[in-house]
Formats: sequence, structure tokens, C-alpha cells
Amino acid sequence: MFFHPSFEVLRQVIQQGSFTKAAQKLDISSAAVGKHIQGLEHKLNMRLFHRTTRSITPTPAALDINDAVSQSLSYLQEVLEKLSDEQSTPAGRLKINVPMSYGEMFLAKPLAQYAARYPDVIVDVDFDDKRVHLIEEGYDLVIRIGILEDSGLIAKRISDFPIYLCASPRLIAKRGRPDRPEDLADWPMVCYSNAPHPAQWAFADEDGRSHTVSLSPALYANSASMMKQACLEGVGVALLPAFSCEDELAKGGLLRLWPDLKPVQERAVYAVYPDKKFMPLKVRKFIDILEQLR
Repeated sequence: MFFHPSFEVLRQVIQQGSFTKAAQKLDISSAAVGKHIQGLEHKLNMRLFHRTTRSITPTPAALDINDAVSQSLSYLQEVLEKLSDEQSTPAGRLKINVPMSYGEMFLAKPLAQYAARYPDVIVDVDFDDKRVHLIEEGYDLVIRIGILEDSGLIAKRISDFPIYLCASPRLIAKRGRPDRPEDLADWPMVCYSNAPHPAQWAFADEDGRSHTVSLSPALYANSASMMKQACLEGVGVALLPAFSCEDELAKGGLLRLWPDLKPVQERAVYAVYPDKKFMPLKVRKFIDILEQLR
């Protein structure tokens, strides 16, 4: 039974967990290991390992190939043909992470339409507001909201995501309407627990100068709906995503404070994924649907 040497290199990288250790095991250079893997990726037209500053992680395709190499040449050929077919017809498992409130409001229908359109794809979606590690936790794509850190991942902007500073008429009646943003320094705040600075409001004035007001946390939550409800009950002021509070603002259930002041950094909704060059067709087709939401 003969396998191309590159498949043995792939097997050793998976077993050893790094290019360096695989090179030591095979008694070749790390650069040679990299050339073998890059050659396989270009030949098969698919990503086999995700590289980050912390680690390398085999893709599901690499794991399937590794399993086939340990069995037979004919089985490897079957696996390679199946993986090739997935590049022409969306298939396999599509694992996605989406923030709860945003996903339920805007993505439930597109996700269902995608699943109906591509029955060979198993859609595995988590509606969850916690921050996930896309590669380490095996996601194909995550939806992230806010200001992205420089992670080395690919991020496609899907839509704007305005944030409003809101308070209930009940809280305003109790404390009086503030004249200046600085007056909020001793006000209670409903805080988004996943934010880098949950109890701060950063804004730019009419001259573009940045200001930050710190408030006193009264409640922490990682759910926009929970934050809105607490704000409605007068627990504190809250920075709420526009999609979650526009109806209440229109009906007078919430009041927006200083609508002319802009956030220091504009927030947006992003589709984040690990690779652009070897993007699986199942991911590309889902991004096509997301772009229609603009």
C-alpha cells in the first residue's frame, strides 16, 4: 500500500501537535513539513490546518484524511472524492455561533432557509452570548458584534450596530433628567457583562473629542433582552443595541439620552471565519445569505 509522503507528514503533524515536533519525528526540517502541508492544501484545494499564534488545529477534512490513511488506499480515495464533492455542492456540518438576541431576531429565518436550501449540510447553530474561540472550539463561522480585536481571522462586515444610552421614565422621575453626561457619574447602570469596560460610557462630543463617564453597576447581564427589561424597570441606565429598544423608544417606554452624541468607536455586526483562500463552499453560501441582510 503506497501513500504519497505528504500524507505521512500530515499524519505526524496531527499526532505530534506541531510542525516542529513532526519534523523531529520525520527527521526533516520544519520548512519541509510546511511545504508538504501547503502542497497538499493546494492540490486538494482545502485548508488542512488552522494556524494561530497559539497553536495549529487540524480541520475536519484533515482528520478525515488522517483516519483514511490509517486504513487503506481505496478508502483514502473515497474520502478525497467526498471532500472534493463538497467543494462543488455544499455538504457536511456547518457549525455557527450567534449572539442570542440578535440571532433570534435576525438570523433564525436565514438559518432555516439555508438548511432548507442545502439539505446535505447539517446546520449546527449555538445561540449564545458568550465569547467563543472559533478555531479551538471547531466553529466554521461566528457572528460577532462590536469592535473586533486584531485576531488574524477574516471578518466581513454585515451591518451597522448602533448603541443607544437609555433610561426609563420611572428612573428619570426619581432622579431628575441629567443636564450633562457627567451628571451620570453616580447613576446606577445596567451593564453588558461581556463588554471590555462594562460600566463605562464612551462618547465623542460635537467637536469630536472623546469622553468617558463611569457609572455604578447595578446589574450585569450578557443578554440584550435582560438588559432592556432591567432598564424598563428603572434599575439603571443602559447601553442597548438599537434593534432591541427602538420599539420601546417609539412608545415612550424608554427615553434616549443625548442622541446627538456619537460613540467613540462605531460598532458593527461581523461574520468571522478562519480562512478566505480555502473557504468551504458551505461557509461561502451562508455568507452569501448574510450579505442579503444588508
